[in-house]
Amino acid sequence: MDYTRKKHWVTYHSKKCKMYLRNDFRFECAYCGMREQDNVAGEFYFEKDHYVSKESDVEWNTDAYENMVYACRKCNKTKSDKELSLTLDPCKDDIYNGEHPQIEKHGEEDHYAVRAQTEKGRRFIENLELNSKFYRRMRKEQQEGQKIRAEISKILKADFEKTMPKETAALKKKLEKYFGLTERDESSDEFRCGESQAGKEMYEILKKLREKKIPCRLLLDEHDADVVLSYEGREYDCEIKSSETEGKKIYGPVIKKEKLEAWNKSNKQHGVLYDYRKKNKLVLYIWDAEGKRMQCEL
Repeated sequence: MDYTRKKHWVTYHSKKCKMYLRNDFRFECAYCGMREQDNVAGEFYFEKDHYVSKESDVEWNTDAYENMVYACRKCNKTKSDKELSLTLDPCKDDIYNGEHPQIEKHGEEDHYAVRAQTEKGRRFIENLELNSKFYRRMRKEQQEGQKIRAEISKILKADFEKTMPKETAALKKKLEKYFGLTERDESSDEFRCGESQAGKEMYEILKKLREKKIPCRLLLDEHDADVVLSYEGREYDCEIKSSETEGKKIYGPVIKKEKLEAWNKSNKQHGVLYDYRKKNKLVLYIWDAEGKRMQCEL
């Protein structure tokens, strides 16, 4: 399989849905392989897509996270309500990668076409029009861009990075802004959080924790574990929530029974870190095996 979609308790309409999808699908379109870094618009050119169409006559909720796919705008529009479930699933099949990919990408010698190795691959290409002029041009620019980025990175590191670090950093920013010619660090917290409202809030909370000298790191892992933080000698995999409440009482989160059961089955201590922005408070909520909630202000 090309991608691993983690277990999350969000749906299509949840604030965090796109942020989770970006990370699970490695910041690229699950259908054509376009990367966020391949176009100037970045993540703004990418959308949440229902793999099984929301118009389908199925008995389960098509808005569930396990039916979500990260797709570029072009693929999402081309796919529309077509049922790709009858062809290939990016989270179950080796489409472009793996030992026996069902579709092979070709280079300049074959005009950047993709060629099916199976009947399902053929239908997948046909349904998404992956050999149209748009996608051929995208694959050409993708390959050429990767070469140019590598060359620029090599030159900058060899000649300037040690002797002129500030100037090199400024030049990289200009190249990225105007030409998209440098490689952004996809492992950085800022990139992984992204530009959505949920992502910006997540990044701000990480900064608050670090300002308070609380050891933490970004996770975005299974069961909505957004960050891991250390408190009083223990580590907690925490879901992040925020509130604009101005009331005198702070009620804290209500967690679904199924999620608590999943947390308790894991080998890690889970919790919820609540950011009460109007009160400028960070409160950690944890639950014992019986479901009793405890809280502490950080």
